[in-house]
Amino acid sequence: MSDLQFYPTPLSLAVRAKSKFKNKKIIRMLESSAGRGDLLEPFNSYGHNHSKNYTDCIEIDLDNQAVLRSKGYNVIDADFLQFNGAAMYSHVLMNPPFSNGVDHVIKGFDLLINGELVAIVNAETVKNPHTSKRKLLVQWIEMYGSVEFIEQAFTDPDTKHKTSVEVALIHLEKKADIKQNFTVDLDIDGVNGVNYEGKQELAIKSSTISNAVSVFNAAVKSLRIAEVAQEEAFYYKALLGRPLNQMHQSDIEPENLQKRFNDGYDDLKKWAWTNVLHSTEFSKYLSSKAYAKLVADFEAVSKLSFTESNIRGFLLGLVNGQSEMNIQMLLDTFDEITKYIPENRAYYRGWKSNQKHKEQAYRVQMTRFIIPRANSYGYISYETKKKLQDFDKTFAMLEGKAECETSLEWLFDKKLKELSRGERLSTTYFDIRYYPGVGTIHFFPRNKAVIDRLNRLVGKQRQWLPEDDKQAGKEFWTQYDKAEAVTRNMDFKGLSVWDVNNIKAEKLEQIHIDACKKTGVDISTMLEHEDAEAA
Repeated sequence: MSDLQFYPTPLSLAVRAKSKFKNKKIIRMLESSAGRGDLLEPFNSYGHNHSKNYTDCIEIDLDNQAVLRSKGYNVIDADFLQFNGAAMYSHVLMNPPFSNGVDHVIKGFDLLINGELVAIVNAETVKNPHTSKRKLLVQWIEMYGSVEFIEQAFTDPDTKHKTSVEVALIHLEKKADIKQNFTVDLDIDGVNGVNYEGKQELAIKSSTISNAVSVFNAAVKSLRIAEVAQEEAFYYKALLGRPLNQMHQSDIEPENLQKRFNDGYDDLKKWAWTNVLHSTEFSKYLSSKAYAKLVADFEAVSKLSFTESNIRGFLLGLVNGQSEMNIQMLLDTFDEITKYIPENRAYYRGWKSNQKHKEQAYRVQMTRFIIPRANSYGYISYETKKKLQDFDKTFAMLEGKAECETSLEWLFDKKLKELSRGERLSTTYFDIRYYPGVGTIHFFPRNKAVIDRLNRLVGKQRQWLPEDDKQAGKEFWTQYDKAEAVTRNMDFKGLSVWDVNNIKAEKLEQIHIDACKKTGVDISTMLEHEDAEAA
């Protein structure tokens, strides 16, 4: 943390910084070295009308990024000096590293089109202007703002990381001239390597990351041109409404332009990021639940600046997290099969090292399982179609294939009439019987090795099975292999489906022990070992 010169802003200094802003109406604010959000804290006080949704944060430390997101801020990038975001900020707030604070202030002020900047920098940056950048900053302060020098600002009792260095609290204000700032020097013939005459060809020819960023930048620049043109049209229309002798230019308030452009910019950015997500084709290989989680997590990603480095970082994260997403898909499919109908489960006594477990383990029945509530008004429901797609993806993945040759989805799409007549039809992994009257689908596994692989992977993930098969003895594996036979002898008499799903662990454990005895499966050594461990 010290290498990043992380000095959290004490609350008293943050309040002082906030007071420097003349315009209390924040359209969009940038905090360029946000840390953990200490400098933003005064803006969250009761009665302040600023929304965190309109606060963009840049922070290089990943732990601090997580803290900022947990507080509701938009984390849009990591390195401010490499940042090229296009939003029109009305306020820029910063407590940059003291070693290069002047670079941050210059870049922050350049980002502003119409708005204010407040920065906390080392006082020496202003008092000793021995470089061209420092001289420029001093000139800007004289022309556009003010500076206040504060001693012992980072030694207050509320300071988390103390330093005795004197600081300069800089305030700069920039007023926009729409014609001068927006319409001059806009290159509409080519933007970042995109030739407008070949827009369609580019979109068809290539989907590379660099081209995606170029197209996005072109769209942003075009949006700016369009919004400026609209604002100018409003302005001149207003002039036309005045008497001829009063047609003179007056000041333009660009707040409406800033808000419209920022809303459009956010839409473009979200659209661009969504296209990246869809281009990965992850939806083909993830369960609907796992993909929904990816989309939910993607919300934070879509707030990042749309740059090559951020896109590559996102894609790398997907690749690195693929194993975890695959495991989640297995868990989702396993739970979908076993959660509704207890008869789909084959119970066994789970294995855990050095503790007596209180959760009864189970696996998917190898002979048959049933999915209830499969139809709606005589048709296969949308929810059921999603389940069938998820099953196809899961079992194909378990066999190391991209997709199954004859899928459940295809069967119910093309052969629904035959199934509804009671015919037993086959897919790659199952024989299927459909009972439209009661709305159930019966699955008869054709490839028991794939079902066994699902059971073992989920069992290990939930610590019902040992990571290494050799860790458990012969007695354990005997009762595991005979789980179906034991389950058939488990006495659930008088219990409803809800009762079985919500039965107390101790009672379910005893029912299983009794069924083992009835089936002739000896688990006495396991029980003795657990009692000894518990003691």
